[in-house]
Amino acid sequence: KQWYQRRVRGVRFKAKLPPVRPRRITQEELASHRSLGDVWTAINGAVYDISTYVDYHPGGEAELMRGAGIDSTDLFNDVHKWVNFQNMLKECLVGYLVTEPKISLTVPGQTSATGSPFLKPPIRNEKVPPTIGVSFDTYQTQRCITLIVYGKIPVSKKVRSISYHCAISLKTIDAYIQCIHKEFRLHLDLFEQCNNIEIRHNGPKLEFVVHKTAEKLWPSEGIHSENSKSITEKPAMKQFNIICTANEEVSHDCRLLTFTYQDGFYAVPPIGSHIFVHNPDKTSIVDKRPYTVFKVLDNKTFQLLVKRYESGIISPFLCSLSPMDEICVDGFDHLLDMNSLHNNSKLVLLAAGTGITPFYRILLELSSNRIFSSHTCDLFFYNRTQKDILIEDMLSDLTANSKCKISVVNVLSRESWTGLMGHLEKQHLSGCSAESIFLVCGPLQFMELARGILKEIGVGKQNIIEFKG
Repeated sequence: KQWYQRRVRGVRFKAKLPPVRPRRITQEELASHRSLGDVWTAINGAVYDISTYVDYHPGGEAELMRGAGIDSTDLFNDVHKWVNFQNMLKECLVGYLVTEPKISLTVPGQTSATGSPFLKPPIRNEKVPPTIGVSFDTYQTQRCITLIVYGKIPVSKKVRSISYHCAISLKTIDAYIQCIHKEFRLHLDLFEQCNNIEIRHNGPKLEFVVHKTAEKLWPSEGIHSENSKSITEKPAMKQFNIICTANEEVSHDCRLLTFTYQDGFYAVPPIGSHIFVHNPDKTSIVDKRPYTVFKVLDNKTFQLLVKRYESGIISPFLCSLSPMDEICVDGFDHLLDMNSLHNNSKLVLLAAGTGITPFYRILLELSSNRIFSSHTCDLFFYNRTQKDILIEDMLSDLTANSKCKISVVNVLSRESWTGLMGHLEKQHLSGCSAESIFLVCGPLQFMELARGILKEIGVGKQNIIEFKG
């Protein structure tokens, strides 16, 4: 929107460049404009100098530089094909892309390890370190207005995704968007009541497509609250209600509970996050307990895997829920940045019992995202007997179809079998490097045992990630 307002006021974007007539641009010339301050890109055969647009791009500098010096038609269409770029960038047109029989893309004096030529990567301004942030923009047609929230994630971070939870009606949007360790608040009353609001989520981008009741242009999206469009460093917990839709037995003492959010509430919680279930017994000294989000089915539905402890405070209450029962929870905490796992190619997961719950979504991401294809992940799963081993079939499917190497080692403590036996021991980890990232989840005694063993084998605190049991 700021870019559009600047153009309609007659300000030229290529202030440092003289006016030019569109001309023929070779791929070699296009490739030479790939540094900050000198950025060209081609879309549908037209070449644009977008150097001055960088600061206005809703997705931030890193995302825009993906198309620097190349034909970015496919990238553009994947993200926002609906944008009228010809009108938006018409002041930036420098020419039209042509293909020549022979094009040299070499950088003088530089070759790859195999001797093959390669393009020099975009030049970054090292004096300005890349930052994590969130940007907001709008796009409007006669029929709808789209509110765009984009996570500005540095190129160095390969896991490029955001999470969110929001409450929406036909007149209001109240959303919390988490980007790595930061949270963006979007809270506004729409200009007019709408027909419906569609939520689109793809990687680092979240869109609220507001469908109008009448075909006309709104003067603005509406009125923002005082805290709207603000960014905080530490996300705060929010209280809301969830409704049980299914309660299934998965073992002799564990239940798989499916929940849906109330009407108008939507969420995609972060990987590894917890919700805190309120204790219905208000006289108890324990007011709430954390449970890891086991599986996210869509932005309306998620599952918890709960073990029933007969002497427990909250687990008997959860395991006895019936369909349509409603409970109060707080959510969501955000403890894990998946980029911390990408930065180390060797991962070790230590789980006991229902301590497997945070690891299932982590393993899903590792197995499906090609950026983890060079990683190895060893899961040590500790249980009493074979009938206590949870989600065994689901883990088998993951390991069989994973893009990275995942191994599962089951260890039993109260039943003789051909596999490993006993409790967590140093010998079990003899093949694991102390430089690996260790993720740990289980009962308190298991967590304390794991801390002692990891310290004994020389694992630094920075390489240990603990989850609430």
